[in-house]
Parts: sequence; structure tokens; C-alpha cells
Amino acid sequence: MEIRQPLVTPEWISDRLASGPGTAPTRLAIGPGTANTHLVHVGVDRKGYDAAHIPGAIFVDMHVDLAKTGTRPETGAAKRMYLVPTREETEAALRAWGVAPGHDVVLYDDAGQMRWAARGYWLLRLYGFPPERVHVLDGGLAAWQADGRPVTNTETVAAPVETTEPLHERDESLIATAEQVLEWSREAAAPGGPTRLLDVRLPDEFLGTDVRARRGGRIPGARQRVFSDFVAPNGRLRAAAETLALLEGTGVHADEVRATYCQGGIRAALAWFVLHEVAGLDQVRNYAGSWEEWGNRPELPVENQ
Repeated sequence: MEIRQPLVTPEWISDRLASGPGTAPTRLAIGPGTANTHLVHVGVDRKGYDAAHIPGAIFVDMHVDLAKTGTRPETGAAKRMYLVPTREETEAALRAWGVAPGHDVVLYDDAGQMRWAARGYWLLRLYGFPPERVHVLDGGLAAWQADGRPVTNTETVAAPVETTEPLHERDESLIATAEQVLEWSREAAAPGGPTRLLDVRLPDEFLGTDVRARRGGRIPGARQRVFSDFVAPNGRLRAAAETLALLEGTGVHADEVRATYCQGGIRAALAWFVLHEVAGLDQVRNYAGSWEEWGNRPELPVENQ
């Protein structure tokens, strides 16, 4: 059985780095007779990638492959920026990246806090990409450079494949719906209620003074901890025990949390990754609709100030 390694280090990548032929993505040799791995640099534009990236990494635009713009009936005409791609769209992205059946994927980003890479990881897991074959680089590009490892500004062009890793319908245990969140909100808002919802937005968003939907505020009963608190000063994730202690110190009982949320399920994906994948709290889900959905649905309750 292959060992799961959701979080990998620059050392882990360097130990396995081997140049692929021609313009194909870099391949990482995971072990004798095992699959190849693709390095995926996630960004919101090409500027960071064009300036510096890990040799052999392909560029993936988060707003093209990992989040979709559009509207949904439940939120009317409100334009949404972070809709979850369908299984078919995710399979098409994997084919475009050149990920054939049996291949591994390592995601990293240049944003800091690893929230874009975590979104990609969560999306692949949502549709059943094998968990032992998808990874996030701890600390992203900054950690790679801090170690003095080489970067390049030479583009790597993916070699698309006709067949990719077969995905399945979404794993409902990894994503929360608004209806589930509403029930958890009622539990959490009751006197002495448990921690059920973890809001990882900035304080002004939580208080409702920074309004990013039709309404500002928070889901009743939610507890707040800024997403960047999950990351240590050196840019890598805090150890699981340290993170859980930080949460406990502010009254967030991590073992009671059922969903993380933010504006569009990106920062929440990072919190989900830490709690679910690193700390092993498998009841935690990502409310991917997040405030982009909740704040635009007038029938759902809101607290502010």
C-alpha cells in the first residue's frame, strides 16, 4: 500500500527530481516501477510564474481550472468567482496538464499561505483522485527558494493526454452544503453550543464592515480564526499540534468543527487541508460556497458586528 503524503517538502521533491524529455512536464521518480508526478504551479496570473518557478513546473490558472465564474439559481444574478468545477471540467484540466492514469500531482503556489494549492488539492480529492498520489508543497515557491534551490523563467509546456485518472462523482464527505451549514449553525448558536463552523476570513469580513456580497457579516454561531494563522512565520504550515493548540486557545474546539468557510472556499480549503489532511479530523468539510453563496441568499441568517 502506498503511503499518503499530503504535505511534502522541497527536499522530498529535490530527491526525486529528474528531467523529462523535451517540453514535457518534469517527472518525479517516486520509487521503482511507480508512477510519474507532475509539478503544478498555481497562480491567478502568469506574472509570478514567468518571473520564477520550479524547473519543469507547468502553469495553472486558479480562475480557469480550479474555480469558475458564473451565476447559480440560488444566488440569482450575483456574479460568483469561485464556483466549483464539475467532474468533467476537472477531468479536462487533468488531461490538459498531461496527467495520465497512475500519475502523481504536486501542487504549489506563489501566493504564500498555500491557499491556491490547497484549493487544487481539495478539488482533486473531491472527485476521487487517489489521495496517495496528490500532494501540496509545504511553503510553496517561497520555501523552495529559501532553501536555495534552482528556479527558472523558462516555460514548461504540458503535453496533453487523451485519457487521465478516472474520477467519480463528488465525495460528499468533503464538501458542505448551505443546508448542512444552516443546521450546524443552529447547533453552534444555541447556548453552550459546540464549535461547528470555522470562519477563516479577515476580521472586517467577519464583523460585516468589509462587505463582499449582498450582505456582510458571518454565519450565526461561527468562530473566527484568520486563515494565515495556520501558517508559521517561515511560510510553512504549523505542526498539527501547534495549530490545534492555537485554535483551542481562542475557544475553537477543532474536534467539533464540521465546516470551514471564507469568501469562496479558497482560504477555507487551506483550513480544511490542515484540519482534515494534516491533523486527521475527518469530519471537517469545506463549505466551498462560503460567503459568496451565504451572503447572497437572503433567506439565510446573518450576524454582524
